[in-house]
Amino acid sequence: MHRSSLIAVLITLVLLVVPRLSPAQATHENYRYRVAQAPTAPVIDGDLSDAVWADAQAIDQFTQQEPREGQPSTERSEVRVLRDEENLYIAVMNHDTDPSGIVRNVLRFRDDSVWQKDDVVRIVVDTFHDHRRGYVFSINPLGAKQDSQVDNQLWNSNWDEVWNVKTRVLNNGWSVELAIPFRILRFPVGGGAESTSDVWGFNVVRSIKRKNESASWAPIPAGQSLIRNEFLGHLEGMSGIEPRRNLQIIPYTLGSWTRTTGSDAVRKGELGGDVKYALTSSLSLDLTYNTNFAQVEADDEQVNLTRASLRFPEKREFFLENAQIFNFGMDDGAEIFFSRRIGLSGRQPVPILGGARLSGRVGPLDVGVLTTQTEKFAGLASTNFSAGRMRWNLGSRSYVGGILTSVANGDQRSLTFGPDALVWLGRNLRAEGFFAAVDDTADDTPNGTPNNTGDVEHRKSGGVSVIYDTDLMEASLRTLSIDKGFNPALGFIPRDDARQQTAFIRRSVRLNRWWSRKLDVYLDFSYLANQRGNLESREREFGYLNQFESGDSIRMEWESGLEHVLDDKPFVIDARRGIIVKNGDFRTDRFDSAFAGFSGRALVPGVQFETGPWLSGRRTTLSLTNVWRASPHFLLEGEYELNDVTLPEGAFAAHLWRTRVSVPLTARMTTDAYLQWNSLDDTFSTQLRFHMIYARDSNLFVVFTDGRRGIDAVLDSRQHVRDQALQVKLTYRLYQ
Repeated sequence: MHRSSLIAVLITLVLLVVPRLSPAQATHENYRYRVAQAPTAPVIDGDLSDAVWADAQAIDQFTQQEPREGQPSTERSEVRVLRDEENLYIAVMNHDTDPSGIVRNVLRFRDDSVWQKDDVVRIVVDTFHDHRRGYVFSINPLGAKQDSQVDNQLWNSNWDEVWNVKTRVLNNGWSVELAIPFRILRFPVGGGAESTSDVWGFNVVRSIKRKNESASWAPIPAGQSLIRNEFLGHLEGMSGIEPRRNLQIIPYTLGSWTRTTGSDAVRKGELGGDVKYALTSSLSLDLTYNTNFAQVEADDEQVNLTRASLRFPEKREFFLENAQIFNFGMDDGAEIFFSRRIGLSGRQPVPILGGARLSGRVGPLDVGVLTTQTEKFAGLASTNFSAGRMRWNLGSRSYVGGILTSVANGDQRSLTFGPDALVWLGRNLRAEGFFAAVDDTADDTPNGTPNNTGDVEHRKSGGVSVIYDTDLMEASLRTLSIDKGFNPALGFIPRDDARQQTAFIRRSVRLNRWWSRKLDVYLDFSYLANQRGNLESREREFGYLNQFESGDSIRMEWESGLEHVLDDKPFVIDARRGIIVKNGDFRTDRFDSAFAGFSGRALVPGVQFETGPWLSGRRTTLSLTNVWRASPHFLLEGEYELNDVTLPEGAFAAHLWRTRVSVPLTARMTTDAYLQWNSLDDTFSTQLRFHMIYARDSNLFVVFTDGRRGIDAVLDSRQHVRDQALQVKLTYRLYQ
């Protein structure tokens, strides 16, 4: 797709939003709650008999989202809200006619997926009342909590702030009592349109896991996420909040011991830390010095039998916080900002001297600025990684924005820049697009090719998608173009030299029977060619997904595909064994079936089977998963994947095995073990981690890692390189 065409599409999308500057729909006007001022602060202990709660009126009418949309909740809930100058206080009594059936598997101080496993209460707050952003606070009966930021329907579950919650399991249900400090929230202050509003968006959602039921105060349509902020109710009486200073200083000390086969052990100590400071009530600054990620869980091993590069998710806290502002491009196609480019070479850590991040809102603009500097290490030059992101908010949910990223070391520099836009054309219909170009300056391999005038022609990428999504219908169209050699130094491109068109349509019916609560039938089409127009792959897929009333599900898919392998782009399947498929057209038909158990049980099995012609031979894949929650104090997870491949070029079986064992001694003290084996790469790794949370969200980590990998040049031998490390990290959180 030519750059001029992409820019024209983006301009058209922006113009389309002009007549839509009013909200896309009326909000829940009938769902209003006026917050009372607390005469004294309630004691946060889970005991709701505190007399202060008598001053608060009760919310006690909840409406089902699942399974019977619009019907009253099968269990009674009561919510009361108070505030003072520093905190928002919320009390929830979850009545239950069968308290023995309350699902409470997770005993952890924090768990980012607790809402999938247990009974939970979820508090949603939209402080700007703009239907764009908000906060979600989730709590289970054992006090495990999750806190998330929401931005344009994007989750950031790695936002971890300090707030107080206590729960109690009673003979008639369970209670929640929490205090959310205003200092951890962003909200408008001052005069004009951005002044502190008397009204915030607000909702309370209760999940009753054994019934697979979800109900809320302000009704949420079936199939819609709770982060669709236009479905929130109204919390009145929120004016007059003065911004509080939010300064956090988190120093750390680290001691480590490392050893690699053939080398002497190395012992060293480090000091460093982070600073978090709220410049205003809507803009925050984060600083980091001598950044260390010793506590981060090891990457999941993966088997790659595609022509695209593997993508490993970000797990480092500094880069996960406020990450959603830097999203730019298209998932599974072209990510212009990918934070794993910083401080990692492949999957090996590179020391980070320090960094800074500024993020938040300034008037109608969402802004994000990030810069980090890595050390000179193992032949790599000291490098600066920087990114700037801006979004100008239009209407109720649309925006037009842009990004600039820079990677520079010495005489080499790589810039990537471009605009993007998101336009909501209706309640459930949106269009989005982006364009990006790379400008490289380097002595050896510039990311640009001279044209016949002697100038540099920048390599570029762009795409447009249109998406319609409701509970019972979904349809999308997408086109994406990536130049050959397009490689943003701070991005992730799984496959360059590509023109891709995709189409997807889903039709669903709600039967609400034991054998099918909801049935989805869908078609998926994909066409991928290179920039010369030569076909590389084509896929046509038909599938259905049946969700049982119990929460279990079964899925089946049939796919007819074609892979065209070019002479200049052979398909390297297993470099260690020399299995390479060269020029030809190959069928890739497959049949895929899967069963997934309901995540709210103590035992959660899963199985997937896939088979069919693949390239010049055949491929069969079997995946087994199981989760066993023996008690809140013991969790065992296991995953096994077998890929059995038979080709004229060679045959092999690739085994992938992962096991996690978690022993929470208390909510604030946990021991974890993570073991992995990948036969294709001949690797075996172990990570043991002890984590204790003390004082006010301060942390002690003790982490031992042991990794063995085969020597590539010696196939199927007993020769391995072994890396071992023991690290002890202590942090302490200071407030002002």
